[in-house]
Amino acid sequence: MTSVPNTMPLPETTEAFVAKYARRNFILNVAEGGLFMLGMNMMSGLTVLPYFVQQYSKEQWVQGLIPAISNTGWLLPGLFMAPLIAHLWRRKPLMMTLTFLERIPWLILGLWLFSGNTFDSTTTLLIFFSLYSVFMFSAGFNGVPWNDFISRIIPERQWGTFFGAQFGVGSLLGVAGAALATRVLANSALEIGGYTLIPAYAFPYNIGLLSLLCFGLMAVAYIFLIFTVEPAIPPQPKQPFWALIRDMPALLRNDPAFLRYIVSYACISVGMIGHSFVTASALVQFDIDGSMVGMFTVVLMTAQALGNIGLGTLADRWGRRRVIILGSTFGLLALLIPWLAQDARWYFPMFALGGIAMGGNMPANSALVFSFASVDKRASYIAVSNVFNAPLLLLAALTAGGIAAVYGYNVLFVGLVVIGLTGVALLKWGVANNR
Repeated sequence: MTSVPNTMPLPETTEAFVAKYARRNFILNVAEGGLFMLGMNMMSGLTVLPYFVQQYSKEQWVQGLIPAISNTGWLLPGLFMAPLIAHLWRRKPLMMTLTFLERIPWLILGLWLFSGNTFDSTTTLLIFFSLYSVFMFSAGFNGVPWNDFISRIIPERQWGTFFGAQFGVGSLLGVAGAALATRVLANSALEIGGYTLIPAYAFPYNIGLLSLLCFGLMAVAYIFLIFTVEPAIPPQPKQPFWALIRDMPALLRNDPAFLRYIVSYACISVGMIGHSFVTASALVQFDIDGSMVGMFTVVLMTAQALGNIGLGTLADRWGRRRVIILGSTFGLLALLIPWLAQDARWYFPMFALGGIAMGGNMPANSALVFSFASVDKRASYIAVSNVFNAPLLLLAALTAGGIAAVYGYNVLFVGLVVIGLTGVALLKWGVANNR
């Protein structure tokens, strides 16, 4: 079995620069990520967005568009970005432009819905999915520069702790955001000390309000990025955008451990797609209302916070691979709960276990991909990891919606659990622990 290659040390001057600004960059980017995720949690793709879509279409395949756009938009653009940023001394200027673009759709969506939606269901969904696509593809184009940016400003020994802290702070703030979303979705006013801070709004005005709050938090988060300091690292020669496609077979052939890892994690990711359909399943099975969707979000965010902070920190000490194995196993097995569910309350442990799994997997996977590559090849490894998953997850999301329409969500969940556990087994016995 081929072990994971050690990362090459940065030049001493760069190491000194990173160490000098490490504390500052750590705090600024944990704060930025926390506020960004607080905003995103108010418009959660696992709870709030499925609820919104369900009001305009009962078709299961339409629900499948949410994870399809999410996964494709996030993963596929990396195919083009890695070669294009290789010749840049710094990632920050390009990243600041792209992350600005990914925040604008929430402002447009919020202004539109809060002003009153007068369109029919088909037009409404077309506009919504168009805006969601702009957000996800902007985030996808920004994914490789941002991940490489983080790997440059945070010392390697702190990667797992950083991602755990960033996602954890975001999830903890998200609990408060989810509690607020619960009241907004329940058409209830928010009052403190006899003063009404937020009046009660009916659907879809309440979704518009949440979207505006989401944008406002993202706008504040943007300020923290402005003050982050990035070292200038000698670039690689400029490459055409198809260079990554050309070099991908050789990269994977020369690093079989990395190939086995991304195959195993792709299977796990396909299995975890099931959590994108959990809210839709509850809506169909028990006809839940907006307030219950809000409570699901609270449980999900609380569990993600526990997973982010606890498992993220544990990853640096116990091993990132082991954390992914542990979290994924619990998250996948949780998808079997609907077979036993007697009422909507059975979905709470499903969201809890899924939240812990996702909270642990996100920081562990990011840090683990970083550790496979040397500094000069890290952007390519990040991009290959994303691009490898993109077509699989797109096909899986669209197929999952079709399976749910024909056989129901419970059958879909069983199939996804089998695929996901296959990935867990491959990761446990086919990939060496790198830490």
